[in-house]
Amino acid sequence: MPDNAVSIQVTGIEEIRAAMAQYPAEVKHGMEQAGKEASAEVLGTVGLQAYPPATTANQPPTPYYERGMGMQYASGNSGSSETLGKQWNVVVNGYKTTIGNRASYAKWVHGDEQAKGMSKNATIPKGWRKLTEVAKEKTKVITKIYNAWVDKTLKEIGLK
Repeated sequence: MPDNAVSIQVTGIEEIRAAMAQYPAEVKHGMEQAGKEASAEVLGTVGLQAYPPATTANQPPTPYYERGMGMQYASGNSGSSETLGKQWNVVVNGYKTTIGNRASYAKWVHGDEQAKGMSKNATIPKGWRKLTEVAKEKTKVITKIYNAWVDKTLKEIGLK
């Protein structure tokens, strides 16, 4: 398994496997709902979709980075912002949920290739979080979400 993968152990998996054969649409729906809820839990972390507090890097004197605009220079603004917080996307397809960010520079802010200056441990702590680190930190909560949806789905289709 790759280093950046997050593994979730689901209880009730045998019941779900049996239910998948009898009630594929209902089980797929339950797992999609679990994926959406788990994604919201991860993305709700400050430093991902919610920006961390601004730092001196976001204030004059020039050059400084103006959120939502780009790098501010004495001669004007670069207009290079891709509005990072609005570029998150969640793709839920049956039993697979993928979280990503479409901004061209996202991998250096939220990815495993995060630039040293973006982290909470930087000289001027910026507070941006790596997506995989947050997902790993929240594995217990994500597991509870999936297990609750498994249980709910089994009850709804009358197998529990």
